[in-house]
Amino acid sequence: MIVAFIFVLALAIGVPIALVLGLTAVAHMCTLGPQMLLALPQKLFSSASNYSLLAIPLFLLAGELMGLSGDVDRLCNLARVLIGRIKGSLCYATVLLGAMLGASLGSANAEAALLGSVMYPNLVKDGYGDTFSAGLISATSVIGPMIPPGLLFVIYAVQANISVRDLFLCGVSVGIYLALALFFVIFCFSRRRNWPVGAKPDSREVWRAWKQAAFSIVTPVAALLCIGTGICTATEAAAVLAMLIFLVGTFIYKTITLKKLYNCLLKSAVSSAAVLMIGAMGGVFGYTLAFDQIPTRIANFVIGLSDNRYVILLLINVMLLIIGMLMDATPAVIILVPVLLPIISQFNYNPVHFGVMVCLNLTVGLLTPPVGTCLYTTASSTGIEANKLVRTIWPWCGVCVAVLLFVTYVPQSVMWLPNLLARFA
Repeated sequence: MIVAFIFVLALAIGVPIALVLGLTAVAHMCTLGPQMLLALPQKLFSSASNYSLLAIPLFLLAGELMGLSGDVDRLCNLARVLIGRIKGSLCYATVLLGAMLGASLGSANAEAALLGSVMYPNLVKDGYGDTFSAGLISATSVIGPMIPPGLLFVIYAVQANISVRDLFLCGVSVGIYLALALFFVIFCFSRRRNWPVGAKPDSREVWRAWKQAAFSIVTPVAALLCIGTGICTATEAAAVLAMLIFLVGTFIYKTITLKKLYNCLLKSAVSSAAVLMIGAMGGVFGYTLAFDQIPTRIANFVIGLSDNRYVILLLINVMLLIIGMLMDATPAVIILVPVLLPIISQFNYNPVHFGVMVCLNLTVGLLTPPVGTCLYTTASSTGIEANKLVRTIWPWCGVCVAVLLFVTYVPQSVMWLPNLLARFA
């Protein structure tokens, strides 16, 4: 009880989440016995020195470099051209751009900020309405973490000790399903509203847009293929991806300069340090929970509620949705995975499929108040009041939850790609 009180109190007064996890872990060690503190340095080091975690700063750097080299503008132009003459074409282009940016940004908040600054003014100018446009951007940002290389997948894989490769491959299907669900909502709205129709592009314009954005599309896809076919690990692919983007941006596009590169490296280092600090502190916290057998107790309690595997999945989803409303996705994965692993082992759930479900669930939580960071990032980048945005976000949340339930109860909907590649391995 004391440990839970410290955790809730530290969160409530605004202590950074890494320190919340560290303070709670130290307090838990003290209650278990002061001799437990002797293991603190070793657990901190072992939690932060996992080889797979190296992929996080490298993928973050690759995303920053793509933004610096102008890939975002080229992808935006391609998205506009591909949609063509369709009612509400700019809305479809926004979703398509969000899916393409997922491979370069890998962060829902980064995508919300970028789409808010790039697409929102055009959406409002074309008459789609301020709150509708902002809600669309918020919902589209959920696609980003699901498209490889999703950093949340890396963190889950490290916590659950499973293949990052399989999670990345599953993420491709989830990203497609989310995009199609958002397309469906746009289609339904377009039937009732007098939205503009985009100009039909000519073949030369289409070819020019494809040619300009070719590298921006090919490099992330090539990295995923290298990971999927086993040519290299996610960490190695991230290093090659970052180097390729740097070389092309510097010597071909000539948009990356020494001054810009310094700021890019600094921003990537700060973002990486924040994630890795949370990972290190979360590792210690998970160790104390496991030592005290708290995950086992929670698993036994959940199993005692029902012996139906489908009901258990529903209960876990409801719990994760509530937690996603109150906590950011990264620390939630670090805290919850050690608790949930005993449950999935009891019911023989596939840990890869379960990981996709967990990551998608917590990412949807980024849209919902009171702590929905994507919601507030979108409000900040678009200038819309958060209260107005909250009232219009629920239809978008509804379709995201529908995709979540589909992924949860139809495992083959996401497992088909890793299973297919496993046959040729």
